[in-house]
Amino acid sequence: MSLNPKTTAYSLDNAFACARASLLAYDAARNQEKVEEAFGLPVAEVVEFKGAGTDAQGFLALLDDAVAIVFRGTDSIANWVDDAAVLPLPFRGKGAVHSGFRVALDSVWGTISSTLDRWKGGGRTLWITGHSLGGALALLATAYLRFPLDPTKTVPKPVAGLYTFGQPRIGTRDFCTPCDADFGQLYFRFVNNEDIVPRVPPRLLGYWHAGHLEFIDAHGTISDEMAMWHGILDAIEVGLSGFRELQAQKPQVEQIADHSMALYLKWIQAAWEETHVG
Repeated sequence: MSLNPKTTAYSLDNAFACARASLLAYDAARNQEKVEEAFGLPVAEVVEFKGAGTDAQGFLALLDDAVAIVFRGTDSIANWVDDAAVLPLPFRGKGAVHSGFRVALDSVWGTISSTLDRWKGGGRTLWITGHSLGGALALLATAYLRFPLDPTKTVPKPVAGLYTFGQPRIGTRDFCTPCDADFGQLYFRFVNNEDIVPRVPPRLLGYWHAGHLEFIDAHGTISDEMAMWHGILDAIEVGLSGFRELQAQKPQVEQIADHSMALYLKWIQAAWEETHVG
């Protein structure tokens, strides 16, 4: 298995590679060899990033024919369900985004931006991925690159693929609509069965989702059938009362059913093996 850097279409190879990398982001002992194993490609350089005073962290990898940005999730949802963090802030004339996620991304953006500038050229494609909070930052980073602060001075950077796993909502419908129009065709958002993290912040607070849904049911079957998702969503959607309960409990990520990145990887690997083995 290896990342296919030359296709923007949905690919189980690329979902598997991104899922492995997203799990690796949690490994404090990760090294260049492990990054190569995750992506199945030679790695020339790895750059780590970690935000001061925020939960944002992860790594960039310079691969053969590709560059990857991998965002780590967090151990607790406490910092991004607080009322102050959930407050949506205007985003570059395209709706509004979760203020806590934006503060987190800004804390590491200098390292990410300068590394991308240093690695530019060579015809490499750009891949962005992450789990949980990492998925939220992956989407927001893609928006930063595609919707520059001053488009008259900065050309939007091309992105070949965005794969997220258990990603919370990060913006209003007015933010998600231009995201879908600009890069929705290469954005694949995995949701595992009853994982509640993709249901927060709640729609009643104005938050929405973008991208192509890849829904994993209780048996591990991956489907992009929206009717199935709407049925699950109606049954499990987190309303304001449920969101207030989450704010009060501040559960550790490991306590949230179906949210483990290892479980996402398990089902994606099983789907990959079904199509590639035997």
